[in-house]
Formats: sequence, C-alpha cells, structure tokens
Amino acid sequence: MHRSNFFYSIFFPIVLIGTVFIAGFSLYTYQKTYNTLQENLIVDRKSNINQIKGNIEQKIQTIEYSFTTYSNTTSFKNLISRPLTFQDYASVREISSELAYIGAIGIGNASYRLVSLTHGWEINNGSLNQLTEEAVAQISDSMSESDQYIVWKPDNNGIKMYIQLPTFSTERSAVGIASISRQAFTSLFDASQDEFLAIYNQKGQLLFSNHTEQANELSAKMLTLDQKVGSFEQSDKETYIYSQSDYNQWVYVTALPKATIRQSILGLGSGLAFITIVLWLFFMIVTYLVANTAAQPLRKIRDLLAIDSPSKSRKAEINQILTGIDTIVESNLDLSAKIQHQIPELETLFLLNLFRNRMSYETLNEKLKQLNYHFKGDERFIVVLIQIDDLGGRDHTTEDLFLVSIENIVSEIIPPTSRFQPIVLNQDTQATLLCLPATEDKQKVIDYCQAVRQAASDYLKIKISFGISLEYGDLTDSKQALDTAKEALHFRIHLGQEATIFYHEIAPQLDQKTVMKYPREAEQLFLDAMRSTNQVETKKAYQHLMTLIWQQNTNPITIENALFQLINSITQLGQLLGADYEMLLNNRKVYLDVLNKDNPSEIQQIIYQTLIEPIVNSIQKTTDRQMRNLSDQMLALVHQQYDHDISLESIADQLHYSSNYLSNVFKKEMGWNFTDYLQNYRLTIAKKWLMETDMTVKAISERLQYTNPQNFIRFFKKKENMTPGEYRKQHSNRHQR
Repeated sequence: MHRSNFFYSIFFPIVLIGTVFIAGFSLYTYQKTYNTLQENLIVDRKSNINQIKGNIEQKIQTIEYSFTTYSNTTSFKNLISRPLTFQDYASVREISSELAYIGAIGIGNASYRLVSLTHGWEINNGSLNQLTEEAVAQISDSMSESDQYIVWKPDNNGIKMYIQLPTFSTERSAVGIASISRQAFTSLFDASQDEFLAIYNQKGQLLFSNHTEQANELSAKMLTLDQKVGSFEQSDKETYIYSQSDYNQWVYVTALPKATIRQSILGLGSGLAFITIVLWLFFMIVTYLVANTAAQPLRKIRDLLAIDSPSKSRKAEINQILTGIDTIVESNLDLSAKIQHQIPELETLFLLNLFRNRMSYETLNEKLKQLNYHFKGDERFIVVLIQIDDLGGRDHTTEDLFLVSIENIVSEIIPPTSRFQPIVLNQDTQATLLCLPATEDKQKVIDYCQAVRQAASDYLKIKISFGISLEYGDLTDSKQALDTAKEALHFRIHLGQEATIFYHEIAPQLDQKTVMKYPREAEQLFLDAMRSTNQVETKKAYQHLMTLIWQQNTNPITIENALFQLINSITQLGQLLGADYEMLLNNRKVYLDVLNKDNPSEIQQIIYQTLIEPIVNSIQKTTDRQMRNLSDQMLALVHQQYDHDISLESIADQLHYSSNYLSNVFKKEMGWNFTDYLQNYRLTIAKKWLMETDMTVKAISERLQYTNPQNFIRFFKKKENMTPGEYRKQHSNRHQR
C-alpha cells in the first residue's frame, strides 16, 4: 500500500523523538535504579547492624540486670561480707545456682563467676577458688580504669564484662565477671563468616571482629564519627555502615563490599536493555498505528478527490490538537467537581493556618479567591471563641462531640455572608471568624452570641461562654485577634459561667497594676476546720473562703495567685499534720488544673476533691490511730501501777501529754472517766485478793492506796452491796461447798 507524505511526516519525527526519549529514559532509569539499589543495600545493612546491636544489648542488659538484682538481695550481702571455705558448700551451691540462672537467661556458651575483693575468693563453674592477692589486685586495677561500674575488656578469646557489686551501694566489695567467647558473640547474630562485623568501644578500641585485620584499620576512624548512625567510605572505596549504642556507646560496624553491589546490579543492564528494545518496538508499532490513523482521513479525502494537497495535513493536525484539548477540558471539569466537594475541609485548613500565622499576604489573597471569598475592603473582622462551662452531667470525653454540635449551631444561626466557616480550634474551644460591615455595631455580635447560647441550652442542654476579640481590618492579624479572644475567655474565672466577654472591656484591667487580696482570717478558720477533721465544717469554711477570694479579686492573675497561696497553705498543713506523702504530690496536678481551667465551680471542686478531702481523711486516720495508742498506754500503766499512788497527772507526766488532753482521749476511746476506771479496776483486784489470799481488809485498802480503810469499805459496799468481810465469807463458803 502506498503511503502518503503526510504519513511519513508524522511517523519519522515521532520515531526520532521517541527513540531519544526512550534511550534517555533508559539511561536515567539505570542510573536511578543503581543509586536506589545502593541506598537500599545501605539501609538494609543499617537495619541489620541495628538488629545485631539490639540482640547483643538485650543479652548484655539481661546479664547486668541479673547481677544487679542478685547483688541487692540480703542473701548476696550476707555471703559477700564473709570469707568462704570449702566447708561452706551450701553457700557455694547457692551462688553457683544464681550464676547458672544468669547464664541461662544471658548469653549462652559464656562463663560467669563471682569474685569477693574483700575476702579474695572466687566461685566459677560451681567451684570455690581462693585468689591470690595479685589476682585480686589485677581485677581491682581493671575496674579502676573506668569511672563506670561496668568495664569491658577484650582478650584473645572474646570479651570480659566486669560489673561492680552491689550496684546501688557506694561500697562495692564484689565483682561479677562474664567471659563471652567469640563463638558466643557470633551466635547472637545471623551473619556468615564472610560478612564483616566489628564492635568498638567509645575510645575506638576493637572489642570484637570476625575480620580482625580489616577491623584494626578502622580503629582511628571510630574517633572521628559525629553521628549515631551513618556510613562512610574508607580509602579502599569500601562502604562501611555503623551504628552507635546509646546504652554503652559501642560502635557496631559492618561493610557493604563492592562485590555485593556488582552482584546485585549484574542483571540490571541486560534486563534494562531488553526492556528498552521491547519498549522501542512497542513504540514503533504504536507510532505506526497513530500515523496511519492520523493520515487515514486525508487519505480518504485524497482518494475521493484524487488530489494530493499538503494543506490537508495541517487541518488534520489541528483536529488532533482540538481533540486533545477537549480531553483536558473534561479532566479539568472532573477535578473542579472534586475540589468543590472538598471546600469545607480546605476552608478549615485555611482558617487553622490563618490563626497560627502561617500564611503570607500573597498566599492569603490567593486562598481567598480559591475559596470564593470577596471583600469590598471596609469589612471588620472579629474572632469569637466558645468554650463549654457545663456539660450537664455528661462525661468530659464527650466534649469534642458537643464542640462539633456547637459548630453546626453557629453555621445555622449566623448567615454565611457574615462569617467564615466555623471550626473546632482545639480539644476544648470552637472558633468563628466574623466578617461584618464597618457600619455594624456591637449589638449584632451580642445577638448572635445570645442566639447560639440559647440554642445550645435548648437542644444540647449545656452552658457555654464567649470570648470576643477586638475588631481588626487585616486578616493577617488574625493570630493576635485569636490571642485577645483567648485572654477575654480567661476572665471566666472571675465572671463565672455563661459569660459573654469582649476584650476591650477587660483590657483596662490587664493594664492596671492590681494587688492580690487574700482573706487570711477566713483562711485561718478554714485551716482550723481541717485540723478538727470535721468534714461538714471544713467544706463550709472552704466555700466561704473561695467566695471571698472571687469577690475580692477581679483579675484572673490575682485570682490564680490567691488560689496558689491557698494550695500552698493546704499542703503545708498536710505536711505538719502527717498526711500521706503520695497524697501531697497531687498538688502539682492541682496547680496545672488551676492554670488550665477557667470555670470557678470546676476549680473549686478540683481543689476540694483532689487535695482537701484526702488530707482531712488522712489526718483523721492518723489522729484516731494516735488516740488508740495513747489509751492503750494509759491502760497498761493503770494495770502495772494500780497499787501505787497513781493519778491522771502522774500518767500525763510519764507520757508527756497534758492531763486534760489525756482525759479527753481516755473518755473518747474507753467510754469511761479515768478516775472511775481506776477505782473499778482496784475493786476488781480487791475482790480477787479477798477470794485468793488471807490479806486483811486494812492491808488490802493500804495496798490499793486508800488512806482510810473505812473509805475502802464504804466504796466496796456501795459497788457490791456488802462489806469486804461479807464478800470473803460468802465466797469462802462457796468454795467449801
């Protein structure tokens, strides 16, 4: 079939351009693939060396932890503090068992021993050895070379780990030694004998390597490394990958040999050449089909008209271009539809960047056009922030859902022409950027806020507050406006719930040098109530004190300072009265809550429940325990000294308490007056003596500290309705019967 000139004018240029493009693309692909392959090999080696490092560190840390744990036991301290002989087989067996356990969970094929530096003995492989002074001195010298309690020493067979014991003691009289052979080290990583691996300490000293000669050449390089993980090339152009440990500062090094790279890219050239040829042939076929298709309309016209006009080729080319343009237009329409669907998300992102001052003036104008915002130039902008005061008893984890609901309410109440898209600014704040005409007054903003508050109350059953910034005309000032709205919202701590706060109304108070006013008399009454451990009085005094703090201070800063002073006073009282130490640590959290919360009732509840109530309960428990101990001591003294001239005052002198305090304690704990209890106890002793001894009534009365026997007889008769003699006679008759 005869081909037209138009066919060849299309076919040959496309073939030439395509050939150049395919060749260039192939070369670029080859170079890119080569670089990527090399980078991937380095990344793979980094991952491998990190895995080896992790395996070795895990085993070493296990050994350290095992020695440390065992050294802190009482058994270890008792054994290490005395000399051992071969007769102490039980002690040797115990230590050997612990060393065997360390070996079981530590590195296999390693030996573990324990040395007493003080008494010069060593337990190794289940046997007790007595060391010479030179051997002990050699071990001590090895430890003194470093200020760390763990020392590593390489030797011909591997590495030795010296750890001073007990670890957490200032006087370390023992050393645990783990001898890790080269075979044991090799077993910790899956590496072939041909794969290079070396381990250096932080001084560049070689600790281990499976290619010692090659590793020694890198020792000096280890001292110049400035990164934790990286790679470098040595003079032999060999690539080395290293990773430094955060645990013991060891540097793990492996190599990426040239042969490995060559082997990895061996098939790349031939494969890429094959793909290039196939792609070129495919391109030739496609080009032929395209050229043939493009020339076909002209060929049909030429056949019909029987003419060969070169102008026909230009028209066909224009038709192809128009077809391509139509395709692009259709794609743009699809993209525009997708962007239109994502406008709310894009607008939210735009506002977040605007509030965070991450947008230049040029970018701002471009984004406004994209989001279809158009301004005349005289508009005024206002930032309105909303925070929830009261969730109506719901859990705080639902707050984010209510913020989204508030966002929807704002969208429905405020017309789109007067605002940007409402957004949730953070976990507790909803933000709306208003756009109002310059002629609009403040009342319009108040009306919007009241409508939103009423809707939130009616539909969501929550209470909300508003913080409103100053008006501004440049959107690039939105970050400063947001900060002023936050500052206004912070004044909730003084104004309470459901507040609408304009920054310009509270700005004068921020400029004033206000002095904190603190109700010290009310604080003293409150602290006294805490000392009494009366929950009702404590809560009443606390509520009165908090009311005075909010009444006497109008600036959030002075309110916070007053609350901090109150928290300090409560903590100091808790310390003085012996409250639980862990409980007092809660005051750190209370400080943060006071700084981060603006709701007065919530702050008041946090301080009471987190700090005051636990301290009062702790003081109550301590007081009850002390009173029980005192009453028990008083009973013991009465039972021991009943036949002495004992009194409440004498017991008070012995226990170093006031007699009035002891009287109240005894009455509260025993339910008896002290004098009545003493008399009744002496009466019990008298009845016992009357039944079991031949002591006369006079002797008994004198023994029980009665100055006159008649007083004793009258008291006895009052309690028992009979005289002591009658009591003795009655009970002696019973015994005889």
